[in-house]
Amino acid sequence: MSRKQGVTPGLSPGGKIWLDKVRSLVLGKLIKSGGAGSVYLLPGAPAQVAKLYHPHLDRAANRRKLEAMLELSPELPDQLENGKRYVQIAWPQAAVFDGQGGFAGFVMPLLDMAQTAELEQIMQERQARAAGLPTGLGPKLTLAANLAAVLDALHQQQHYVVDLKPVNLRFYRDSLYIAMLDCDGFSIQGHAERFPAEQFTADYLAPEFQRKGMPAGTEMAQDRFALAVVIFQLLNFGIHPYSGRPGNAQAPTDIPGRIRDGYYAYGAKRHKNMAPNATSGHALMPPELRAMFDRAFSQSPNSQRPSAADWAQLLRGYAQRSGGKLVVCAANPEHQHFAGQGCAACARDKVIASAAQASVQAQQMQLQQPSLPQQRGAHHTAPGQAPVFIPVVGSGSMTGKGWAVVVLLIVLFLIGFTAWTSSPDESKDKAAMQAQAEQAAGLEVFSWRPRKAAGFQPSDARKAVRSLSQAVSKGDDDAVTRGLQLLYRAGEQKSSVYGGDPVQAQLRASLLEGLGWVPGYEPSLVASYLDLLQANPRDHLVAAAMGRMHLSLNEPQAARQYFEQALWARPTDGTAWLGIAATALLRGGDERDAVNMVALAQLTAYRYAVQNALPAEPGQPSDNGVARTMQRMDLNARMLRLVQGWDYQKRWDKALADGALLATRLKAMPPLRDQVGGVQRETMTTVTYGVLDEQHATGENRLTLTIAADGTLSYAAAELPMEPMLNKVLLDSVKRWTYLPAVQHGQLREAKVVVLVRYRNGRVSFVPAGVAATTEN
Repeated sequence: MSRKQGVTPGLSPGGKIWLDKVRSLVLGKLIKSGGAGSVYLLPGAPAQVAKLYHPHLDRAANRRKLEAMLELSPELPDQLENGKRYVQIAWPQAAVFDGQGGFAGFVMPLLDMAQTAELEQIMQERQARAAGLPTGLGPKLTLAANLAAVLDALHQQQHYVVDLKPVNLRFYRDSLYIAMLDCDGFSIQGHAERFPAEQFTADYLAPEFQRKGMPAGTEMAQDRFALAVVIFQLLNFGIHPYSGRPGNAQAPTDIPGRIRDGYYAYGAKRHKNMAPNATSGHALMPPELRAMFDRAFSQSPNSQRPSAADWAQLLRGYAQRSGGKLVVCAANPEHQHFAGQGCAACARDKVIASAAQASVQAQQMQLQQPSLPQQRGAHHTAPGQAPVFIPVVGSGSMTGKGWAVVVLLIVLFLIGFTAWTSSPDESKDKAAMQAQAEQAAGLEVFSWRPRKAAGFQPSDARKAVRSLSQAVSKGDDDAVTRGLQLLYRAGEQKSSVYGGDPVQAQLRASLLEGLGWVPGYEPSLVASYLDLLQANPRDHLVAAAMGRMHLSLNEPQAARQYFEQALWARPTDGTAWLGIAATALLRGGDERDAVNMVALAQLTAYRYAVQNALPAEPGQPSDNGVARTMQRMDLNARMLRLVQGWDYQKRWDKALADGALLATRLKAMPPLRDQVGGVQRETMTTVTYGVLDEQHATGENRLTLTIAADGTLSYAAAELPMEPMLNKVLLDSVKRWTYLPAVQHGQLREAKVVVLVRYRNGRVSFVPAGVAATTEN
């Protein structure tokens, strides 16, 4: 393939790409070529494909974006069911290079397109039947819940799809798992740099972006809006939430225009000039589901759209059969409907059947009328339009019964039109506006607490591990100490899966870590281990065993995810850190990261030797745990050596040796210096705002902040009431400041600090006022 076709010479079928200095892959068949690059099969790695960027693109930017994606990969491991593997997301797994060492692209999992279908296909019943897809509400709820869960995992890493729409989404026909493609086109978060998404679709673009486009930093709002539109379509026969029947000529005729102007006809309080689609099933949805859609499509500036996590939590309850929230229709077993509600599919069928019957009757009536000559009452039509005949009074062409039908239709139309266009009483509108104005001018006491976190998640452990590796490389001892303290503390807050039973732990470790057990892919073992992890995701020994299995299959990305799960479940277990070190070599040959992970493994094992040591065998002398722990670490190091390829074993031995030397330095790190909690002064900038109430435009207040041990703000409250605009300034400011946790005796602590707020004539400044008085100090 020539350079004219967009591919670097030599990088074509039969050419070689390199994952590192020692491992190469031969390019196979070209399966796809787009604006950014070309995708090739890899005969030497049949579970992967390579995407190579076109040479005219900015390779430096693409490489930075890829490194950000590798560092912050979403927590979406492949799913294994009945011996089949389902790739949830085609996320990059490693960078690839050409023969001269130049960055060329990346490898990613191979997704079986033949087993998937577009989400668009399942929305319309006729199209779904033709494609052999399920048509009931149950499968669509499952798809909606799965889509929200996948999007939530992306959002946890601050990545956003932006161009989210049904034709860009695929799902597996048999399992209904979502399959995400073209991930390098997403909006990706890097180090102090965001790589924007280049595409969006107007029919799924949030109303605030319809006029002026989508500025940087607003991708989250766009994804939330588009997700709500897709879910609405999934659960409502493919109907777009901004489609419907306009009540007057002023209503926009296009979907983007209706989104822009808020013509949402399916809410508890619909738009007065837009009636819903006659076949819509929104009225038969549960109130909590309708309330979620109302939040998503509200025109109120104070309304916050539901997050992907909110949708996943709600929809999962309806999708699970055990929940009893979805029942089979008594009239048609192919239909399902929400418990306590009527069947929307049956209601829709009746509307369609009635419309078809009315159409047939109208055609029959027209055929029964005698042919009319061209006369004054006939209207000429524009090209492409159907002619409309208006009979002339007194022509004798219509009977009294026919006129009665016409009059009845006109009356019904006028009644419906009046209902569509009727608006609330003007006095009520004025009263509501006056109440809003009075509320805006009133004073409020500022009090804010961030949304409660979902606890320590595996993605949090992943971020912590990578931040620690970077801190070790930079020689930032304070950052290493802080990071390890917080990580260990998160692990201590969770109870061990083995409940303090050392005998059970020893038995499981002996089975999974013995040198005679070097796994390949064994479906029965995989099913057993996945069942165990499903029952208890904190079984760190089983998670590590799954990691070694994937490592032996030369699948370092999946292996790393399982080792990170083991570390999340028990951060004080050094063997999990060793597993991550082994994957670092295979994921592009990152020796520096591997050495850092080995050093952190040795340091962790040293600090928590007693807690994680294997108990002594009968007849063996007991020790303080150090010897037993080091024995276990050595066994795991040798196990990981065996499951790696021959080319990597020598490099693994070197990483172990270099890591042991680095661990000696880390063990000598000084403790954190004691300090009081506070706010970094340079981040507390003066802010200008718009004054609403001149009477309260000048004054002072005291703001009390609670700073968590990890340096995040957990609560903020003011002593005195202030006008709403000033409170908004406080909220924006406290979200922007940088916080310092307290350190006492070398340990991170929560702290309460006071900030003095001074405001005058639309300008507000902040001055640190010291540590707040508590019962402890």
